[in-house]
Amino acid sequence: MKARRLLPGFLAVLMLASAAIGGATVVSAQEQGVTVSVESSTEEPVVGETVTFNVTVTNQEGGNGVVDVSSIMLRTNQEHYERVEDIGSLAPGGSLTVQMTSTFEEAGQKNLKAHVSAERAAGGNLRAYYSPVTVDVQELDINGGLSATTNNSDETTVSFTNYGNVELSDIEITASVDDAVRDRRDAFDVDPNEADSVTFDTGEYGTDSVTFMAAYTARGDRHETTRTVTLDQEVAGEIRLTGIDVTGSGSATSIDGEAANVGGTDVESVLVSIPDTDGISPSGGSGEYFVGSVDASEFATFELTANIESDTVPIEIAYIVDNERVTLTQTIDVSSVNTTTGTAGQNQPEATSTGTGQDPPGLPILPIVVGLLVIVSLGGAGFYLWNRE
Repeated sequence: MKARRLLPGFLAVLMLASAAIGGATVVSAQEQGVTVSVESSTEEPVVGETVTFNVTVTNQEGGNGVVDVSSIMLRTNQEHYERVEDIGSLAPGGSLTVQMTSTFEEAGQKNLKAHVSAERAAGGNLRAYYSPVTVDVQELDINGGLSATTNNSDETTVSFTNYGNVELSDIEITASVDDAVRDRRDAFDVDPNEADSVTFDTGEYGTDSVTFMAAYTARGDRHETTRTVTLDQEVAGEIRLTGIDVTGSGSATSIDGEAANVGGTDVESVLVSIPDTDGISPSGGSGEYFVGSVDASEFATFELTANIESDTVPIEIAYIVDNERVTLTQTIDVSSVNTTTGTAGQNQPEATSTGTGQDPPGLPILPIVVGLLVIVSLGGAGFYLWNRE
C-alpha cells in the first residue's frame, strides 16, 4: 500500500530530472513568450532558383526578461539548408528578422522548418522554437516563342512570349529573307507568362515570306527559336480587261469590255487606248476611252473602235495606284472578226440557165406514161386467162 503512494511522486521527480539533463527543450513557436514566423519569396521556385526566406523572431510583451537568440536554421527533418549563428538579444516586445537563402536541386514539395535556438539571458535553458514553411519546387522549363502580325502599312509586329518558368534576357530578334538578315531588333527582358514586341518594316523586303529568329539567355545559356511567316500584305490595285466582246461593222472593229480592278486598293485615272501601228489604226477618234477611277474589286465598262488588219490587237492600259503611274499592255484576239463570212451587201454568185424560157430538156414524160399503161393492161389480161384455165 505504501509503495503505491510513493509511485506518483517518484515519476514526478524522474520527469524533472530528465528535463534538467536533456539540454535544449523543443517547444512550439507560440510558447514561453517567444514567437517565430517565416515567409518565402516564392511558393513555387524552380530547380536551381535562389529562394529567400525571411525568418522573424519576437520576444512578446510581458515576457520574462531578455532572450538571447543563439542560431537560426532552415531545415527539413533530414536536411539542413542554411544556418546563421550569433543573432543577438531581444528585450520584451522586441523582434528581429533574419534573411536566409537556399536553392533546391530536385523538384518536388519541400516541407521546411525555421528552427530557432534561444534562451533567457537570466540563467534560462536553451530552447528550440520553430515555424513551418512549404515550397513546391518545379522542374526547369525554358520556352520562348514567336508570333507575328502584319498591318496595312506593311509593318510586321513580332511578339516574343516567355512560355517557361524562368526569366529570359538579352533578347535579340532578326528578320531574314532567303537566309540573309534584313534587320534586327532588341527586346526587353521577359518574365514567365509575359511578352514583349518589336516592329519591322517588311514592306521593303519584296517578299511574302520572312523568317524571324529570337536569340535569348536563360540561366546563363544562350537559346534560339525561329518562326517563318507569310506576310498578310495588302495587294495594290491592278486593272485587267475582262468580259471582252469583239464585233465587226464593215472595215471597223468594235471592242467592248470591262476594266476590272483585281487588286486590294483603289486606282485612279484609268485610260485604255489602241495604238496606231502597222495594220491597226483608231477609227473616228474612238481609239481611246477614259474610264476614270475604279474602286478595289470593282469594274467600269469601256468601248474602243479601230481598223484592224491583224488577228490580235494590243490595248494599252494606263492608271495611277498608290501615287504611282502604271502602264501595261493587254493583247486581244480579234481573229473571229477577220474571218471571211458572207454579209449583206457583198456580191454573191447567182444561179444561171441556158434555155429559151421553156423547161430544160430531160426524159420524155408522155412516152413513159403510155408504156406503163400498156404494161399494166397486158399484165391484167394475162392474169385473167390464167384463172380461166
